[in-house]
Amino acid sequence: MTKEGVSEAVLSALADLDHAFDAALSAIDADPDHNRAYSGATELVETLRRLFEASADQRALAAARIFEHERMSLAGLADRIGVSKARAAQLIKTAKDANEQRGNATEGNR
Repeated sequence: MTKEGVSEAVLSALADLDHAFDAALSAIDADPDHNRAYSGATELVETLRRLFEASADQRALAAARIFEHERMSLAGLADRIGVSKARAAQLIKTAKDANEQRGNATEGNR
């Protein structure tokens, strides 16, 4: 992981996440019940999948913030964040979709 430009708060939270992952693995390995260990491992995979998807959305939202606040082109965004122009466009679309999902979730909670 590249740590340049990452806040101490984020680094601390990621270290906590890393420790929690290690603790979950240890607990699964230590469980004498093989069925329960499998269930624990399955729950870990599902949790990591959910976290991965949420973090990918968050990354796209951060890219969209750069794009909108600095009023740059897709090519400029691509150069800034080190991806292709096509990938930058995908990130902007993902951010738009994530914002729409958040908006729909907020409306559903009213």
